[in-house]
Amino acid sequence: MRERRQRKFKLQRLLSWVGAFLVVVVLALVIIMFIAKLPQKQTLKSATNLAEQHAHFHDVQKTYKANLKRPYYTVVGKNQANQPAYAIVSSDFKHIRVMKKTDGITAENASAIAQRRVAGDVTNAGLLIYRKQPTWVVTLQSKHQVHYVLVNFKTGKVVKTLNL
Repeated sequence: MRERRQRKFKLQRLLSWVGAFLVVVVLALVIIMFIAKLPQKQTLKSATNLAEQHAHFHDVQKTYKANLKRPYYTVVGKNQANQPAYAIVSSDFKHIRVMKKTDGITAENASAIAQRRVAGDVTNAGLLIYRKQPTWVVTLQSKHQVHYVLVNFKTGKVVKTLNL
């Protein structure tokens, strides 16, 4: 009887150590993920602050990154005239381009245009500057390929299609 209790006690102790180890591993992974995302969050925050200070943006809804050769940061909010607008910030934070949302097509429209060109599921749509023009870069995933379709913000015409 005593041996059985000792075995049960040892098993419970082992299980508690294994459980504690798993909790520590999960916590470590969460902390690593949090720390790994800090530089990206800080960069997006810097782009937002720049748009607010220099382009007089307010009521910022979101900020995101689009990348094609070099990254651009797009801030979605309202301009000085209180109109919905986009501010595209260059990767070196030296250039800001502001456009009213009504001056071009939406991300949804760009995605639909891209899907007519390339079959696949849209995974991302972001604004950047391509050949000095504001351009939507729409990322599509097909079975075995990733496609990038560049759609001119103002005209809605496909500028370029890249298949990787």
